Formats: sequence, structure tokens, C-alpha cells
Amino acid sequence: MSVFVTGGTGFLGKQVVRELSGFDEEIHLLVRDSSKVKDFDNKHLKIFPGDITDARTIRNAIKGCKTVFHMASLVKEWVSNPPEYYQVNVRGFKTVMECAREEDVTRFVYTSSFMALGPSYGKDNTEETHHDPKHFHNQYERTKYLADQLIPEYLDKGLPVITVYPCVIYGPGEITEGNLVVRIILDFLAGKVGGILGDGSRLWNYAFITDVVKGHILAWKRGKVGQKYILGGENASLEAFFNLLGDLTGLNSPKRHIPFWVAKMSARWEKSLGFFVGKRPKYLPSTIEIYKHDWAYSSEKAERELGYTNIPLQEGLKCTLDWIGKTCKLLATRNRRKQADG
Repeated sequence: MSVFVTGGTGFLGKQVVRELSGFDEEIHLLVRDSSKVKDFDNKHLKIFPGDITDARTIRNAIKGCKTVFHMASLVKEWVSNPPEYYQVNVRGFKTVMECAREEDVTRFVYTSSFMALGPSYGKDNTEETHHDPKHFHNQYERTKYLADQLIPEYLDKGLPVITVYPCVIYGPGEITEGNLVVRIILDFLAGKVGGILGDGSRLWNYAFITDVVKGHILAWKRGKVGQKYILGGENASLEAFFNLLGDLTGLNSPKRHIPFWVAKMSARWEKSLGFFVGKRPKYLPSTIEIYKHDWAYSSEKAERELGYTNIPLQEGLKCTLDWIGKTCKLLATRNRRKQADG
């Protein structure tokens, strides 16, 4: 049987595709930019240029596939054309589901997001948590929630959807919009973290990339149709996160605390500047609002029903720092060689 994959060139998607390569399945990979597949070395991989908003290209790529991994999503914090979020995250998802129904797929694993479940308030969110439909911080959160609202309709139509909710993914891999934590770590190593937002007590759930990848495979093999599974890790405060980094690197963790209102004023200025000069702001006012909340989750259901496991944050951060160190050495070696050749 063949497997149809969208979003297979992103931070998470690339590693899911590599994991799928260990199975005797032909992988049909839908890609917008063929240059992003140069790192793949898989004789069972077939590349299909296309877009998830184009039903014609999806039908061509999904033909003969009985399993779908839909991971494609617009995850950027800022784009110059905001309606693009809805076009990709909602309409694109619906188009893929329609094409999957036409092909009579037997398993459809959909990658949602912890943000579709909303922030937590004093307790760990579960798969049964319902997001407040009147309060969203940004278009990504809103459109991932709206995409989730389409699932019951397609389950009723017979599409065998299994939904997974990765939390804040971190770990070795490409430094993309989806690898936010590694970008924060790089800023920390470079001494560019000016302080901790608020009092540093807000909780986030950090999920190591390898665990999330395996969680996708477990959902495919063991997940129950119509069920939801949170693929998380350890809940930790922002202050605890930086203290762990300090312990592992020997560097001083930030001691200064930045009031939310100060950070929001700065973000508004960056957003205005970005609008006029076309430069992507580092932080948006909506991002600061997100940091005001806890985003704590439980993976107990995935552990119980799928056999999902996750490593402690300290162990995951150590692996990530080791990878960053090796990557920096490799880049430095390449640069020296280029200078010598030049």
C-alpha cells in the first residue's frame, strides 16, 4: 500500500517521512518546492509537485494510497497576507479530506496543534478540552481550531480520521518557523535573551521531536478512528526552561523580568515597522498575549491507548544542545574550506 504525505518537507514532516521509510510502503510526497527534498534518499519516495489548495494536484498524488498523513500547515507567526492562514489551514485541509474520500483511504492521520485546544487554566488540558470559540490570539490558532470543527462532518461521511495534537516541538532538525525552541536556544547561546517575559511562571508543554514522530506512527498503527491524541512532553515554566539551559551550558540564565506591557509596546512598534518596510517582526503583540497564558497538557490518553512515551525536558535539551554544537562545528569547517578554496 502507498502512503500520501503533505507537509513532508517541514521540521516535523521531514522526520516523519524518514520514519515511514522504514516500512515497506511507497510514499507519495506532495511538495510546493522540489528543492526541499534534496536531503531525502529513499527509493520508495515519489515526489509530486503541487499544493494542498489545488484538488487537481492532490488527486494525482493521492492515487493508489490507502493511508494519509496530513501535516501541511501555515505555522508562521506573521505573513503579509493574513487570509492565507484560512486558505491553507482550513480550505487546504478540507480539500485533502475530500480527495481522500474519493480515494477510499483506510487511515487518515491529521496533525492538528495544541493551540486548537486552547490555553490551560490551572490544570492540564486533555483531548476533551474545548477551546473558547470567541477568543483567539492569532490567525494560526483560530484556523487550526476551525479546521478541527470540520472533522466530525467527515467522520460522518466515512473518512477514518485520527487526530494528533503535538505540543511545543523542539529538538534536532532544520531551523524553521516550526522549530521555535531551537531559535530561542540559539539566542540564549548568543547572549541575545534580554529577559524573561512576565514573572516566568507560565507553563508550556515541551515535546521532543523524536517522541512526536513516533507518536504519529503509533497513531497510524494503533489509533482509533475518530479519536484525538495529545503528543506532548513535560510541562515546565519559562524560568525553569532557562534555568535548565543554564545548568546544561554553564551560562547564566536570564534574571531580568520584562513586564508584558513593555514587551507589547515594543512588539507593536516592530509590527508597524514590518508593515511599512516588509520586514518580518521578531515578536508580535499577539505573541506576547500568548505568553500570558499557561499551555499545559496531558498525554495520558496517548500513553494509555497508543503506547506513546516522552523523554524529560532536561534530557531532550541536552540532545538538542549536542546537535547544535555538532552543527556549528560542521558549518565552521565548511566555511573554512570555502575560504581556502577561494
